[in-house]
Amino acid sequence: MDEPTTSSASALSVAQRTAGTSVVGDAEKKLLDTDYLRDGNPRHRSAALTLDALGLDTITGVQEWALAGTVPLDVDLPESDLDILICAPEPGVVRDALTARFAHKPDFAEWPHGKEAGAWCVSFRSEVYLVEFFIHTTAIREQRAFRHLVVEYILLQRHGSVFQEEIRSLKASGLKTEPAFAEAWVSTETPTSRCWI
Repeated sequence: MDEPTTSSASALSVAQRTAGTSVVGDAEKKLLDTDYLRDGNPRHRSAALTLDALGLDTITGVQEWALAGTVPLDVDLPESDLDILICAPEPGVVRDALTARFAHKPDFAEWPHGKEAGAWCVSFRSEVYLVEFFIHTTAIREQRAFRHLVVEYILLQRHGSVFQEEIRSLKASGLKTEPAFAEAWVSTETPTSRCWI
């Protein structure tokens, strides 16, 4: 997963100004702690079990990690993967540790991140999910994928289940997550209310 090129810093800044810094802080706190998955829907609980089995806290060089993508937002489809963001002082060390631990898994691959110098990606198929790791030196809260996750989470909290179902439907029709959010947002808001995210 290459990270989006849109300005997540601007989107997060707008979210902070309009929703309040505490809303952003609360969203970050929830999304950094995967305990919410254990009490969630069946896909959330399955993701929690998969994350537990990966033993991410025992992988050499991992400073912090977070689950990103569609599963935390509950807009995932049956074929959705688990996107795991990792912050590490030396991404190559984590890449090597992941390779040592998971190279035997189906569809194992590793490659340099296409847009982040020094960053690495690792993926493989677990029993339930395709798992993709994105290993950066950047702190999780500052990674674009996490900043987008926070903004999308806030939008879902504000707009509710109809908005969420619209995004899921758009994704099922073939749209990627961010275009689905944009289309759902435009279709559910007036130009005036869009200014207030």
